[in-house]
Amino acid sequence: MYRRLSVSLRDLLRENTIDRVDNRVLLMHITGFNHAKLIAYDDYILDSAQLERYHQLLTRVKNGEPLAYIVGYKEFYSRQFKVTPDTLIPRPETELLVEQALEKAPSGAKILDLGTGSGCIAITLKLERPNLSVIAVDKFAATLEIARRNAANLHAEIELVYSDWYSELEARKFDIIVSNPPYIEHNDQHLEALSFEPQAALTDFADGLSCIRNIVNLSQRYLLPDGWLMIEHGYNQGATVREIFINNGLSEVVTVRDYADLERITLGKK
Repeated sequence: MYRRLSVSLRDLLRENTIDRVDNRVLLMHITGFNHAKLIAYDDYILDSAQLERYHQLLTRVKNGEPLAYIVGYKEFYSRQFKVTPDTLIPRPETELLVEQALEKAPSGAKILDLGTGSGCIAITLKLERPNLSVIAVDKFAATLEIARRNAANLHAEIELVYSDWYSELEARKFDIIVSNPPYIEHNDQHLEALSFEPQAALTDFADGLSCIRNIVNLSQRYLLPDGWLMIEHGYNQGATVREIFINNGLSEVVTVRDYADLERITLGKK
């Protein structure tokens, strides 16, 4: 296919076949420019290798591959987190879970993040409140290694534990337990659009509630008195998750809506 020999950033910033923000991230990845430099030097002419690389990666984006996996990171709470196909890509809605934990956590609180993935929740909590004691667990070694690298890169002193939910935590107890577990039902049509991401981080291959039930059922054993459990779930699962919380003896149960006004985070107190 014929391409012009001299193509500027300005030309490519006008590319409208993918999301505008994604296109900027792609160009920053190709050039090594930050956002300010990308705009200030929009007359920069890409060399042939950069231009070819851009079109290769643009094709991958158009074919549905997540941009975060292509560039190797995703922004969460204004920080860059390394992501790979071994980790779920952090979503803006999950920032709400962090905000709820920060709001409820007393000074020096002990926090457990179940199924940490990239580590974005645990690491963010520690960096926002350095006096918190944070433990993050995951049952996949490759995933836990990405969380470890993110913690090191962002200088977050958290404890990482290889554990299937609570299995390796012995008699530890926490002020707050947070989790963004797999909650998509096995036959949900949205899974097809998420085929590049680890399916075990998205779905329980059942009704979407089995991991949530497991976490809630055992939570009382690991929560300190007046401790809080906070779980992210699907937009249509709020009523059922509240019922699971209440049936397991949690009080002050409430569901918080996300930025799209959808039920997203349910929390309850021991």
